[in-house]
Amino acid sequence: MDTPPQNPAPFAPTTRTTHPHEARRPRRRGTRLPPQWRKALRATHVTVSVGLLGSDVAVLALASAGRLGSDPVTVYPAAHLIGELLLLPLAVLALATGVALGLLTPWGLLRHWWVVMSLAVTAGGTVLATFVLVPGLGAAASAALARHPVADATGLVRDSGAACCMLIATVVLSYIKPFGTVRCRPRPKRPASTAP
Repeated sequence: MDTPPQNPAPFAPTTRTTHPHEARRPRRRGTRLPPQWRKALRATHVTVSVGLLGSDVAVLALASAGRLGSDPVTVYPAAHLIGELLLLPLAVLALATGVALGLLTPWGLLRHWWVVMSLAVTAGGTVLATFVLVPGLGAAASAALARHPVADATGLVRDSGAACCMLIATVVLSYIKPFGTVRCRPRPKRPASTAP
């Protein structure tokens, strides 16, 4: 007579040696950094981004002061110096560390909409700073030092304000993480070949 296999009691102790909450999670695809390096990279990215926002706000404050009538010889060379020595390197570093976080962590670079949008906004802000804002500050500083009127003081306020808004948008995106994952189009299935 065959006896059915015995199932262990539902509350029988198991041979598990670690607490269930301490069990290691399986590594997701795309994770290439150990947790301590991932945390260090994230801390670097956040620190650089906060520094970038601070230097952008300083440039906005100086450009606004120049627009409101402060001494151009004092305001615009200082704004240009901050833009050239702080804003540009920090913008490039924020972009580079953000790309590294996307490539070396489970979030991925093109897997989630908030990462894609943050990348686009950060890249746009870096291009704006490199080709519009800092050259404009340089022209304003040269004009102020030569005792000529600054050509586009309102444009400098607008450009630095736009850069600040872009940075604040990336902070909001990384906090609320909207829109879920990027959905790829399904690949068409191959028709099953029928053997004769």
